[in-house]
Amino acid sequence: MQFRGGRFGRIFAVVIVAFVVLVAAQSAGLVSFSGHLLDGDVIEPDGVEEARDVHLVPVGDGQDRLWPFTSRARSFDTLTLPINVVVEGNPARVRSLLLYSYDAKWDETNESWQFSPGEQVPEDGVNRPWGSATGADRYTYVDTGESGGTWIDESMQLHDGTYFGSRIHLRLYGGGGPEDSWTAIQAHRDYWDWFRLRHTVTSLDEPQHAVERDLMKQPTVVEIKRERFGNGNIIDSDGWVSVVKLAPRQLVSDTPLESQQSVAEQPVSGPTPASVERPRSESHLRSGTVTVGPALSTFVFVFVGVGGVFAAIFNRERVGAAIERLRWSRLADPRYQRTFVLLLTLVAIPILVRSASLFLEGTIPNHPKVIAGVLYPIFALAPPLAALRIPRDLSAELWFAVAFLGYGIGLVADFELIGVGVIPIDIVLHRFFVLVSLGLLAVVGMRRSSSRKSHTLMLPAAVSLWISLLLWPLFLGI
Repeated sequence: MQFRGGRFGRIFAVVIVAFVVLVAAQSAGLVSFSGHLLDGDVIEPDGVEEARDVHLVPVGDGQDRLWPFTSRARSFDTLTLPINVVVEGNPARVRSLLLYSYDAKWDETNESWQFSPGEQVPEDGVNRPWGSATGADRYTYVDTGESGGTWIDESMQLHDGTYFGSRIHLRLYGGGGPEDSWTAIQAHRDYWDWFRLRHTVTSLDEPQHAVERDLMKQPTVVEIKRERFGNGNIIDSDGWVSVVKLAPRQLVSDTPLESQQSVAEQPVSGPTPASVERPRSESHLRSGTVTVGPALSTFVFVFVGVGGVFAAIFNRERVGAAIERLRWSRLADPRYQRTFVLLLTLVAIPILVRSASLFLEGTIPNHPKVIAGVLYPIFALAPPLAALRIPRDLSAELWFAVAFLGYGIGLVADFELIGVGVIPIDIVLHRFFVLVSLGLLAVVGMRRSSSRKSHTLMLPAAVSLWISLLLWPLFLGI
């Protein structure tokens, strides 16, 4: 069976040509999209922040000078993201402040946490937003003066959220000596993209504010100011870094910085921290935040259910007539029932894969590659198999619309599930072509069900388009 219908054949050809042209333009650098960043992409500051203008900046009270970026390798050529927070204290102390809200210190001799006078040992089981995280290794460069320059690995990683969902991700880099230690933090917000099999960075500014607000609550923090590091114009960063000063342990006050500021304004260099609401993460959603989608769905379900019960009680004849009409409607036709099966299947696939990954992350933590390896074949193969096997009879336009709409709803619901509210234009374009490809597969499935012929050009063309759309973000980037 060859292409039947000149109009459908022309539409299919235009879609294929548009896809090839877009991929070729993207690969050749003729088309450039912005608004997000893959965790690991090599970038350069642009605009007024040219790479040649970026220099080492002093950090801490000693002679250390920091290259205010992270790098994928021990090289300046593989720059990834800018440093946006610097704390005058070692990483273990910063970790304790964020995780436990206590100014604890790790005693290497006794291998235990030592707390400041007057503090209580944190209780286990307390719901804390920050937790230990995993991620790819990133490096930064420090010039220590007399000892020369060196590349350092992150001391630890923290996050607020989940690996396979959306999170605020922190990488902590420690430097300095016992008396002038400092911690550089690279804070960003990202989410796990199943089409990329890696994280996509969506913000640098909001996570910086989130870290500021958390540290403001600590009594040991005496000052937060902004200093110009000149590493901005990457995503939404502006080149102003938050510099946090901690009090000596014996001088820790019982009043947090945010309370102190109501009595005397703290000195600030550069812009003050904006009053931005903290980005949503899974930890905050579990604590009681209700999104509009689930609340509206619950309301509609309750309204329809209660209304149906009252209708059955007070007007049984009309309910019986409605049921009789339903028996003879198209909804009782097995062919139309298949459309609902395909619609619900394609809506459910992204949601179920995301939910399964979050469940497995909580069940077997620290094994993200295993989880991704198990679930990605389902994510990649289930939609085209459903589109090829379920459609029967009816019109090609109907099956195309059902597949397009069903998977589109599923992808939007997946973003809503993990709290991703802003989608870059290049991702929108990629997902559009994915929906078109799935619609074409549904049309192929419908036509193959009505013909025994297997030598058709449409099947390999539609399957090749789907495979190309899977490989595009994995190897070519978006």
